[in-house]
Amino acid sequence: MGLSIHYNGTIKDRALLPQLAAEMKDICESLGWDYHYFDPGEEDTLEGVYFSPAECEPLFLTFTPEGRLLSPISQITRDMLLQNGLDPELIYTISCKTQYAGMDVHIALIRLFRYLKEKYFSLFDMNDEGGFWETDERELLQQQFTRYETAMASMAEMLQELRAAGRSSPESIACRIEELLKKKKG
Repeated sequence: MGLSIHYNGTIKDRALLPQLAAEMKDICESLGWDYHYFDPGEEDTLEGVYFSPAECEPLFLTFTPEGRLLSPISQITRDMLLQNGLDPELIYTISCKTQYAGMDVHIALIRLFRYLKEKYFSLFDMNDEGGFWETDERELLQQQFTRYETAMASMAEMLQELRAAGRSSPESIACRIEELLKKKKG
């Protein structure tokens, strides 16, 4: 649980990958973000970059030979999706929780992706749970961060109450969680 972004896309031309990688390296180094370049190998065909601001989940700009965004994590789960009858297209959406990195990092990432969309992508979709991608409204984003923080604090409080109740069966824990949620909701 935590405010996240979800994105997918296709690069205009895989020949742009070295330029994208060099630009991302410069950006990450100047901002002090972790960065790694994925070079395609015999077994791993993905090429691109991974980067991560402090306190943020990793973001991937790694591409299949066909030019579609795909994280190495999703590449591993592809077979599992197929075996369970889920839509295999789900693997092409990359999700990243920005909640713990804070609002300024979230805004920086959205602005970065807007720039990258124009320069490098033929197709690009972003679902921003904070609403900043769609609105560019800082106040709306602040409200969303506050909602998530409140929900997480509430959940932590409920878990603390459960812990204080001692050992219980899974059924009694589920009932107790339901009671606590109803109590919190009013």
